[in-house]
Amino acid sequence: MILNKLRQTMPSSPYSFQDRFQNINRIVIIYPKNQKWLRIAKYALQRMYNLPERFEYLLFVPPDSTTPELNIEHEYVEMNYAPRLEDRITIANRIISFDPDILLQLEPEPGELLVKLIRQLDIPLKMGFGDEESDLNVIYSQGESGFYEKNILNLIALLEMK
Repeated sequence: MILNKLRQTMPSSPYSFQDRFQNINRIVIIYPKNQKWLRIAKYALQRMYNLPERFEYLLFVPPDSTTPELNIEHEYVEMNYAPRLEDRITIANRIISFDPDILLQLEPEPGELLVKLIRQLDIPLKMGFGDEESDLNVIYSQGESGFYEKNILNLIALLEMK
């Protein structure tokens, strides 16, 4: 008896992160809510804002946080970190109208409602902090002994592969 085993053909070129980041023009960033994480994120993101490539940014920040003026094309929006259904629809519509190529979710401990919002967004590439349920393409987890700034810099390094 001979068993024919179908062999899957390998794609002609392997998957490449560099290819995935070639056509990024618009970036949505959800800043962290906690002031400690927010301060670190603002500092680390300066590296991305100074890249020679010029991206457009939609920046979701905590209510009443200081928003420094940046020398880049950007817009600040106050973020609701526990959005109910109506708020999720409003935020999702704002993000969809921006038509982003990538989402960077920098809240290290996203709640269930924030995760629901991220899952409903139809964005080609979603990266950031969360778990397998968060529907992120690239997931970082923030442990007690983890280095939050290093995780953000690693996300930025992927954009620098362009």
